[in-house]
Formats: sequence, structure tokens, C-alpha cells
Amino acid sequence: MLSKVERLPEAVGRVGHHGTGRVVRHVVVIGDSVAAGVGVAHGEDTVAGCLARALAAPAATWAIHARGGLDARGVRGLLDGPGVMDDLAAADVVVLSVGVNDLKAAHGLGRWRTDLDELLGSLVWAAPGAVVVLLGMPPVATFPALPRRLRGLLGARAAHMDEVGIDTARRYGVRHLPLGADLLETADAFAADGFHPSARAHSRLAELVVELLDEHAKGEADAVG
Repeated sequence: MLSKVERLPEAVGRVGHHGTGRVVRHVVVIGDSVAAGVGVAHGEDTVAGCLARALAAPAATWAIHARGGLDARGVRGLLDGPGVMDDLAAADVVVLSVGVNDLKAAHGLGRWRTDLDELLGSLVWAAPGAVVVLLGMPPVATFPALPRRLRGLLGARAAHMDEVGIDTARRYGVRHLPLGADLLETADAFAADGFHPSARAHSRLAELVVELLDEHAKGEADAVG
């Protein structure tokens, strides 16, 4: 049934720059089709571009390392690609989108935990100066492209995967960003395939990441004070 979802291209453009003057923030987004901007015209309008635009004070760069269809093991393999480790080493913020393809492939929770553990461990090691953000599992029960019965089944499994994600992220000091149904509740929240987020949803997702980063910065300031 998932094979009937319309295949949309990934966003054009994998790197960019916002603002002028000295660059103070480097944003890297890594992962699956959401990170790659499937259904969004240009990288500027993905969570990577939107986040860099929001963090450009006075300037920020963004880079995307992602490919549609990748599960956690596949995303871990991206780290071996040209330039990825250099981008991660310079990153101030790393956003990871992963899990939906593990869900689609019906990977067990044991495999998901093991693969996510290795992936997060590798990311934290490769980006020692960055705040790493793991996007929670999306609210798949709201996806228009999925049959109603399948939405409920996948939604329940996604919730269990999210529990694993929260626990694994905590152990590595990674920030977990829960994604509630309100992220995709508007009529224009989905791309044309009814499965991937639209440019509007990417913009909202970037706003949520900024809010999480602000909470992180406040927590560090309180700890110092």
C-alpha cells in the first residue's frame, strides 16, 4: 500500500548561506526523505534552509546530507560520504531525521534501538561542538496517503519507536524534538503526495527546532548562573 504513494523529487540545492559578515552558525541536516526535502522545490525552503535563515545573526550556513528511503543504518552510511565529516566537525547545530523507513520496513524495536544507538553515537563523536537534535517520529496517523486502518497500526508502532528514540537520545545528550499532530494539521501541511511535509511544514519544523535550541541555551545559562 505504501508503494502507491506518489514519488516526488528531492529538493534542489544541498548547501546555502544566509546573512552577511562573519558566519557564527553552521547548520547540518542529515537523514531521510524529510531531511532531503522530498516534495519541496528548493533546499532553501527545507528545514535546513529555514533553520539557517532563523539562526543567521549575522550569518549562517546550511548543508544537507540525506537521501530518501534510508533507514537508520543507511543514514549511518552517509557519514562515510565525501565532505560529511568535515561539515559535522564544523557544525553548531545538527538535525537528524530518521525512523519512518525503519517503520515502513517493520524493523523490530531491538534493531531500531541498536541502529539508532550506533547512529547517534557516531554523530555525537563527529560533531563535538554541536547541539544534536533528533526529530521525533512524525504523526503518521494523520498522513492522507495512508489507508485509515494502516494509519492506526503505524501510528501505534511509531509511538513505541519514539519511546526508544527519547531514551537513546537522552543517553547521548541529544535533544529529542517531539512532533505532535498539530505540526501537520493544516490543509497545506503536506506535499502533493500526502505523505511528506510541505514547505510550510518545513518552516514550522524549523521554528520548533529554534524553540528547542532556545530552551537548551537557557538551560546552559541557568546551570552556569
